[in-house]
Amino acid sequence: MAEVVIVGTGGMGREALAWLLDCGRGGDVVGFLDPEVARHGTVVAGHSVVGGLDWVRQHPEVEAVIAIGAPAARARVADQLAAWAVKLATVVHPTAVVGPRVTIGEGSIVCPGVILTCDITVGRAVILNYGAMVGHDGTIGPAAFVAPGVNLAGAVTVGAGADVGIGATVIQGITIGEDAVVGAGAVVIRDVTAGTTVVGVPARPIRQAA
Repeated sequence: MAEVVIVGTGGMGREALAWLLDCGRGGDVVGFLDPEVARHGTVVAGHSVVGGLDWVRQHPEVEAVIAIGAPAARARVADQLAAWAVKLATVVHPTAVVGPRVTIGEGSIVCPGVILTCDITVGRAVILNYGAMVGHDGTIGPAAFVAPGVNLAGAVTVGAGADVGIGATVIQGITIGEDAVVGAGAVVIRDVTAGTTVVGVPARPIRQAA
């Protein structure tokens, strides 16, 4: 196994370290990366913050785990690492259920208790958080974030960079557009257009201030 570095020192970074330990890769972790120079050389969860993102350019043999929750920020980091030809580590927790004909893109994180039933495509640098369920024929676009306890029924499409909040439910066949946001606990029964934020039961767009 290659050595890995975790991009992000916040809560998700510490969680990613725990997931890597659960995957038997704790010994592969060389440390964390953080853009704030003041944090370089400090210790997070027993591991050093070894530098900023450009650290990987001097260590091309090390794979990166992008532990950043915000989809737009995670996409930017993934694109920058791709430009530098840095390999992204894919993390699938051993308690996740991954069914047949499920494709998981490079750099994605599948957290504890996630269920991926069958015939599902998960894009690059996606995060499927604790206990999320994705039904048959689902598609999760690059850099999307699916929060804990989300339930996506069959044939749901989540667009690139979309953010589906904690405990949301999306009924069968719905499309969540690119960069859309679904609020926590929402029940989505209609397609959500790109860039739109929806909340409530049933989910409705938030009116924008004039």
